[in-house]
Amino acid sequence: MEWTEREAVHLLNRTGFGASAGEVAACLALGREESVRRLIAGESLTDETSQIKPLEELKADGKDLKSDSIVDQQTYWLYRMTLTTSPLIEKMTLFWHGHFATSYQKVREIPLLLRQNELFRKYALGNFHELVLEVGKDPAMMLYLDSNNNRKGKPNENYAREVMELFTLGIGHYTEQDIKEAARAFTGWNYDKKQDGLKFNPKQHDAGSKTILGETGNFDATSVIDVLFKQDALPRFMAQKLLRFFAVNEPSEAWVGQVASDFAQSASVGEVLAKLFNSDAFYAPEVQGSLIKTPVEYVAGMLKAFQIPLSKGFAQASRKMGQELYLPPDVAGWRGGTTWLMTASLLARYQFAESVAKRINISLLSSKEYSLDSSASSSDWVDLFAKHAGVWYLGDQSKQVLAKYAEDTFVYVKTKTTGMKGLLHLIMVSPEAQMK
Repeated sequence: MEWTEREAVHLLNRTGFGASAGEVAACLALGREESVRRLIAGESLTDETSQIKPLEELKADGKDLKSDSIVDQQTYWLYRMTLTTSPLIEKMTLFWHGHFATSYQKVREIPLLLRQNELFRKYALGNFHELVLEVGKDPAMMLYLDSNNNRKGKPNENYAREVMELFTLGIGHYTEQDIKEAARAFTGWNYDKKQDGLKFNPKQHDAGSKTILGETGNFDATSVIDVLFKQDALPRFMAQKLLRFFAVNEPSEAWVGQVASDFAQSASVGEVLAKLFNSDAFYAPEVQGSLIKTPVEYVAGMLKAFQIPLSKGFAQASRKMGQELYLPPDVAGWRGGTTWLMTASLLARYQFAESVAKRINISLLSSKEYSLDSSASSSDWVDLFAKHAGVWYLGDQSKQVLAKYAEDTFVYVKTKTTGMKGLLHLIMVSPEAQMK
């Protein structure tokens, strides 16, 4: 398949938080394979170094960010997304946050949620087996799914259920008896809040024989995970989740089968995604522009495009759109898809776009990057502004409407600022801006 601007934009939209002109140019110069390699490796596409500052050095709305505020932590993660030079690492951190959903509403310990967030970042594209083992002993997850109450003789089934249903196998690939037996295998581990330490109490562990998914043995928290990873359902389950997150809402059976095979044979999630992002199927016309941006992607993309000063309103806007970082609705995470465009959520997007347009610095609009010569048509202005907004391709109908607006408000008038901001606002609320 050809490697053109359109394919580069598609890759960047799916693996990060929007496509800047510099990133697109870099991808075109590097070629597809090297662009994918750098994304997987967490290397900068443009050779720029990351400018991400610690939370303690930042202000939002003119006030210092505080580490013990969940809204400030949400704001900080959005900030990281806008400035990262390793976009796929950050995107996969967000993926795992939805996959192993854990909420501040129950955990109530910000340091533990941040520790879990760093765990997801560390294993973003690493070995999935190792990540599942780590998650089982992650303090935030233990508090969220009541692993602290999982003792010999009175096993708590919450984690055992979710590790099968939501984390590895999917519904229909285990029985209630499998859950009961697996819960026994997980007994004995405890997180001590006062000591901030993980402990294993042999007296509280059920060391007896258990039968799980057809295998019998004295399974513990490690060996029970080994049993799950022997199931054919696991690579198929993960293939479906990865394809729905990165490619299409309803992947074909053949595509699921291919990615599942790659998953079963690969040592890391990065290897699986490298094959996906290098495949022609990933760049098919029907795949491009077919997914709805999540609220976080929509917000981070706009902030990245216009370099807006930090505000806590960004995190609040994402919440109104239906996605609040560190606060997924339940253990199944966000449902996604068309649920992102319910009436109230869509209105919140429009309101956010309006607030962004108002905040755009006038000096940016008068810069060379936002300038065209006198021979430029209103359609040319729309193309230029749309690319700056991260919306590289508009449909004919949207383009016609926007060109008429540009013509009426600033192309042929002296005072241009209001019309320019209005055009950017309309681009941000266009149907194309909601898609990736």
